[in-house]
Amino acid sequence: MDTAYIASLASTRSKIGLYVSIPICFIAILSEFFSLLVFLSLKTFRESSCSFYLMFMALFNFIRLIFSTSFIAISMAFPVNFTSTIVFYCQIRSFLSATCYLSALTCLCLSVIDQYFATCSRPQWQRWSNIRIAYRLILITIVIWFCHATIYYIYLDQLSIINPSICSSSNLQFNQYHAYVYTIVYGNLFPLIAVIFGLLAFRNARSLATRANPLIRRELDKQLTTMVLVEICVYVCTYMPYSIIYVISTLNTNRNPVFLAQLSLASAITFTLSFLSNGNSFYTYMCVSKRFRRQAKYVLYDLLANKCQQNRIIPIHTENQANTD
Repeated sequence: MDTAYIASLASTRSKIGLYVSIPICFIAILSEFFSLLVFLSLKTFRESSCSFYLMFMALFNFIRLIFSTSFIAISMAFPVNFTSTIVFYCQIRSFLSATCYLSALTCLCLSVIDQYFATCSRPQWQRWSNIRIAYRLILITIVIWFCHATIYYIYLDQLSIINPSICSSSNLQFNQYHAYVYTIVYGNLFPLIAVIFGLLAFRNARSLATRANPLIRRELDKQLTTMVLVEICVYVCTYMPYSIIYVISTLNTNRNPVFLAQLSLASAITFTLSFLSNGNSFYTYMCVSKRFRRQAKYVLYDLLANKCQQNRIIPIHTENQANTD
């Protein structure tokens, strides 16, 4: 009876991976790719420090989705285990995932803090919202989390019993660090900081209409503040369930096969939901920002349509133009 029940849970997990995880992962990859296109296409976005942070957040999410999350989604759906097939792939994937995840989360916090400074009424605080400062902070962020991720390359050296598509460590101290510090502290402290500064930025943005700032800058600050606030809300709602299940599975000492199968299914469901925590930016910004929608339409429709029309050869039009001349 237990064997049949465990097999049914494993089959359900594979079907979720095939029909849910892989499509959501593909949708998330498209989201971050389109966000990068839009941010790079508009000069106003490129010169804004907040948009600069959001652009790098989309870049880190895109790298993580391509080189880590996509392979995990495929491993959930099919019996192919990429981690055991490619030498050192487990460590490399974990290294990239840790670097990009914490870098993207840091960029989200920095974007919210930047909007708080940008919407402050005091000029001395507004000076901290600067594109040059953003360049330096992004560089510092990459260096710090790159060095931090080396411990994941060293200690994640085997497959997880709960979820064979991810890596685990045989070192007890590292497991405790990853469960308490990485997952709980980093995964919850950074969003908490972002929520606090997001609410402060929202309060400042409501008073922008009474200030003598240019109208275009006021509208941009309002839309950017709304974008980062909604981004934080989506992150919390989509990542928190996975972080809870991950901590439970990491600290679990119960080796009952039925319980492990149930925990593996719960891990697959919440992990699939967590794809949206780092793959929702384009759809979120399209819903809340009018300027982003206009720029997205310009990039995805107008530019592509014009390029297609330029590449088309129309002999009739050419002949009529020659007769006119």
